[in-house]
Amino acid sequence: EPPRTGRLALYLLGLQATCPPLSPHRSLVTWLKYYLEEDWTGSRQQGHPITSYYQYGLGVLALCVHRKRVREEVVRRLLTAQHRGKLGHGGNTVDTEAVVALAFTCLERRRLVGTELAAKLRVATHEASRNMAEAQGPDGIIGNIYSTPWALQVFLATGECQTEPAFGQAMAALQENLGAFGTAATMAQVLPVLHGRSYLDIASMHCGEEPDTLTPLDMEPLAEVLGNKTVQLVVECPLPWCYELRLYDRLVPVPAAASLLDVLQAAAALEPRDFRFHTQDTPQGPFLTEVLGLQARQEKRNYWQILTAPNTPLQMGIADYRPQDGETLILRLSEW
Repeated sequence: EPPRTGRLALYLLGLQATCPPLSPHRSLVTWLKYYLEEDWTGSRQQGHPITSYYQYGLGVLALCVHRKRVREEVVRRLLTAQHRGKLGHGGNTVDTEAVVALAFTCLERRRLVGTELAAKLRVATHEASRNMAEAQGPDGIIGNIYSTPWALQVFLATGECQTEPAFGQAMAALQENLGAFGTAATMAQVLPVLHGRSYLDIASMHCGEEPDTLTPLDMEPLAEVLGNKTVQLVVECPLPWCYELRLYDRLVPVPAAASLLDVLQAAAALEPRDFRFHTQDTPQGPFLTEVLGLQARQEKRNYWQILTAPNTPLQMGIADYRPQDGETLILRLSEW
């Protein structure tokens, strides 16, 4: 089982933001340091995290927010990956580059690295900010709607929100799409931005000034959606991984309120049972890792891309997206 670097990092960031009693989580910080050492295979030049650069960057960021040093070799691994363009694919590039830039900014600001390395981190952060501005679409979104809050956090943390035109456009786009942030993990990314803050501000919170004013809310239950719908589920595997492009193509009947995850589970239950899949739990919800016995692998630089026909990448998680009646969904093994 791979190290739970990202999950522990997010937990420690959230824990610190709640102003806990002094150091009840010191052992967890030690575990995170251990995970960062275990979550790497190979050399700095040719190696990579066992989990992902996103989780690895989160680990460094969380330790920095707790004012804990990490070995310079750990930081240089991220620096080398950024220089070599290894930080991800598609919208995930923005997510990962933003997390890494936040970690670099924190390390420099807290003076947790030497002067020479701090200068390199400053240059790398500026480059990341420029990349994010260039990744902005005409609708104001940077990468995708879920990576946009990460990019905005970088602009806020570095002070570029005052001068970067992409910031205002992205903020406007974010406010128009707040309904997309329906899980705890995505809300945690967007809420600091709406208050003009980033995760770096957790380190400078004055907990003694925080009023204890949180009260539970009585939430109205969501209205039940009655009826059924049918979704066309297609699995594609192009060369070089498969000789036959379309491996699966079937109508799947599900309840009207079903998510994509529900559709996959319903397809797996249909007779004959020729559809199967596996997911991996992540801080953002379940992530599709295997379909029909074909596993996406980082060392092969491939992943299961989800599209709505004919060729529109899905920008939501499989547990959050609710397809329309008659919609065609494509699971495509793709290269990044």
